Amino acid sequence: MILWILAYLGGLLTILSPCILPVLPFVLSRAEQPFRRSGLPLLAGMAAMFALVSTFAVIGGSWVVHANEWGRWLALLVLSIFALSLLFPQLAEWVSRPFTRLGGTFHQKESEERGIAHSFVLGAV
Repeated sequence: MILWILAYLGGLLTILSPCILPVLPFVLSRAEQPFRRSGLPLLAGMAAMFALVSTFAVIGGSWVVHANEWGRWLALLVLSIFALSLLFPQLAEWVSRPFTRLGGTFHQKESEERGIAHSFVLGAV
C-alpha cells in the first residue's frame, strides 16, 4: 500500500515539475477526444522523440567533444542572426516565416477531425 502512495506522490511531483508544464496544454487539449485515437498517439510521439534524442545523445557523445569548436561558431552565427532580427523587423519576418508556416499546419480548422498521425507528430514536436 505504501508503494502505491509513493508512486502517486511521485506522479504529482512530476506534474508540478517545470519541464512538464509546457506539455500539459497539448495533452489537455485532447481530453475530450478518444484516448486511442488522440491521446495514445500523442504520448507515443513524445516517447519516440525522447528515445530518439537520448539515443543520439548517447551515440554522439564523443562526436560532440570533437565538434565543440564548430558548435561555438554555429551558436555565434545563430545568435548573430537573432540579434540582427531584433534590430531589423524585415529580417525577423523572413527568419520566422518557415516556422510560422510549420506551426500553421498543426492548427487547422477546429471542426476538422484529426487523425492518429497528426497526434503522433504533435507529440513528437
